Amino acid sequence: MIYEKHARYIIPFDDVPSQRAVMPEISVEERRGNFVEVETGFPEEVAVNEAKRCLGCRRCLGCALCWAECKPEAIDFSMPDETFDLEFDDVVITAGQDNLFHTFSSDLGYGTYAHVITDLQFERMLSPTGPTDGLVMSPLDGQVPRRIALIQGHPEDGEDHLLSSVIFGVNESIVALHKTQDLEIVLVSPLCEAFKKDFLAEAQEVKGLKLVEGKPIKVEKQGDSHELVLTYSTDDGEQQDKYDLIVVLTKPKLPPEIQSLSKKLDKEVVQS
Repeated sequence: MIYEKHARYIIPFDDVPSQRAVMPEISVEERRGNFVEVETGFPEEVAVNEAKRCLGCRRCLGCALCWAECKPEAIDFSMPDETFDLEFDDVVITAGQDNLFHTFSSDLGYGTYAHVITDLQFERMLSPTGPTDGLVMSPLDGQVPRRIALIQGHPEDGEDHLLSSVIFGVNESIVALHKTQDLEIVLVSPLCEAFKKDFLAEAQEVKGLKLVEGKPIKVEKQGDSHELVLTYSTDDGEQQDKYDLIVVLTKPKLPPEIQSLSKKLDKEVVQS
């Protein structure tokens, strides 16, 4: 087929490589009750072929096929290159899919017990498009938990982190309580002054949620029971309680790409 536009004839390439490969995914059954990555990625041979296919358009040869096909007339070959200086008060950079977080004490059981998860995993679980279709359940046995503890993974951190972390935990708790009948949630964390001043009274009114000002020490599983034993410290000394699911409140970590961008721009990136 030959395109005609403004008395210009453009002959399209007829040697474009094969169609795009379909990304392989694990089966629906394999996805249930876990956070395993759904897309498995291309094998090396397929990835190489995909790279070759993407090069099918080659570098711009001035064939004007794109110009001929663009109905909104968005392409202007006569437009000269320009450099723009734009001024902004703020720039928002998304972290993408990395979901990195700073490490916390291994004594809290994450990576040891399947039913100790992070706040990011809990958020994904609560999503209607998540691995459990928004249903709150234990990754260990698929059962709906009756007692959940949200615990601070970085209790020694500063006020800014504690404020945002606890607010995030309270919001997750509200969603979980809305979705699950007869659920009890206990949030264990130091409470900064800003939270006490602006949010504590409102959080205390959430039915089913209890806030405990304390520092988590360790998480253990005793005997054959699936229950997790949380040990934490308060002003009254060490306490212990049993839970069906424990969620660790994490501290987000900037991906290497954003750290590199921060250095290039000579600007500090503030997480929110």
